[in-house]
Amino acid sequence: MNWQQMALSVLGGAIIGYITNWVAIRMLFRPLQEKRLWGMRLPFTPGVIPRGKGRLARAIGEAVGGMLLTEKKVVQHLLQPEVEEQMRGFLAGSMTEVREREVRVGEVLGGPAGESSFLPEFTELLSGLTAKFARGESARRVVSQLANEAADYLLDQTVLAMVDAGGQGGIAGTLERLPAVLLQKPVVQQELQRRLAGQIENFLNSPQTIGYYLPEAVHEGIHQFIDAQAPRIIEAIEQFINSPLARQAIKDRIEGFFESSAVKRFINGIFQLMGNSADTLVQRLAAEITKFFADTKNREEFVHRLHGLAEEALGKSITDIAAGLGEDGKREKAAEIAAWGIDKLCEPAAVELLVGTIREILANNCSLTWREMLNQVNQDASVQVSFLVEGLVAGLWKRDTPAQHADALVRREAAAAWELPLSRLLDYLPEGFVSEPEGLATRLYRYFVQRGLPRLLRFIDIRSMVRARVEELDELQVEEMLLSIMRKELVAITWLGALLGALLGVFTVLMQYTMK
Repeated sequence: MNWQQMALSVLGGAIIGYITNWVAIRMLFRPLQEKRLWGMRLPFTPGVIPRGKGRLARAIGEAVGGMLLTEKKVVQHLLQPEVEEQMRGFLAGSMTEVREREVRVGEVLGGPAGESSFLPEFTELLSGLTAKFARGESARRVVSQLANEAADYLLDQTVLAMVDAGGQGGIAGTLERLPAVLLQKPVVQQELQRRLAGQIENFLNSPQTIGYYLPEAVHEGIHQFIDAQAPRIIEAIEQFINSPLARQAIKDRIEGFFESSAVKRFINGIFQLMGNSADTLVQRLAAEITKFFADTKNREEFVHRLHGLAEEALGKSITDIAAGLGEDGKREKAAEIAAWGIDKLCEPAAVELLVGTIREILANNCSLTWREMLNQVNQDASVQVSFLVEGLVAGLWKRDTPAQHADALVRREAAAAWELPLSRLLDYLPEGFVSEPEGLATRLYRYFVQRGLPRLLRFIDIRSMVRARVEELDELQVEEMLLSIMRKELVAITWLGALLGALLGVFTVLMQYTMK
């Protein structure tokens, strides 16, 4: 065997080894789709990688999520001192940029110009949550409790302490100006008139007696007034009976009586024959009345009858007295009385009277607490204050006032916060927040990495995420990914096939040479 044959044998072995390995590697990726001949799938189609892409995706997912990016390894990496230092450097740089550029909250959440749907969406969400809470029973109970506690605190303060706390023109001045200020408002006048008319109408429809609405002191006062004024009433009756005007009236009635019929005129003629003229009858009647009231028993009986008439009047029900008005008449009369009362109440004299009363009350009770002062008027004043507070809170909730105010507040503050510079918020951070290795930023970072990140990684599920991402890739992308990792190794394997083929050719030549 000459050297040309030996070289040809080695070259042929190298070419065969190179082509064999190249074809084997090529069959890993090609063809991309299965090939069919006469309806039958050709063997080794598609290639190994396209056919096993699902297994490859699962293997990569298990490798990345189960061995490379495990919770423990990620946490260990992020807690390394150099990584923490990078975090602090990033925060420090970001805070410096925020201060230098005067970045607003809107730029961070919305964009360079603050344009974003985040603000209206977030505002609507927060407004809805706030309004829902404000309309809830729990919020009403909380506000009611706070209002009662505030009322109790104020009731336990002395009048003098609260007045002095207001300074010159403080609480005292406010209380003195309050009647005039309130009564000048048309809406207050209308509300007072409406409420007063309602109370008056209820009074006119009340089945209770007049005496029921009058205190015992007024009852006693009425009877004392009768006892004191009865002698004057009797004296006035006597003076009236003996007056020319009354005598002429009595005479006219007597003459009119006797002239009303023929029989009465006949009787009058007999009286005149006997010397009993109309003047004589009047004089006798006046004398008898005077004589009647001169008797002590008659005077006492008269006074007793006056007391009886008073009790009879006090015992009449309001409904019976106002029965002639009718429902519409009662309503009109109540409105008329209420309008008259409000007009009188708004007059300067009435306002000054109210102010004077307030000054007098404050001066006479400055050493008492408000609770003690109110209890002097009504022993149940404290309880009534609690009921009043409850009623006010219930009225606010019924009119949906808290929810409306909460909605307006949230919208106003959200718009203001959108324009707020972030540097204003950074000023509230403690000193060394970022710079110190054991500062608050580092501690918060460690807490999140140790407590929050493992939960986040479990939620993300890296295995499934990597597997799904690989499965989404098409065959060419998978090929490019693998070749980017193993290109040099696959080329080396191809040339290794050529080398082995060449060595095999050399071995064949040596075997032939030995056999000869």
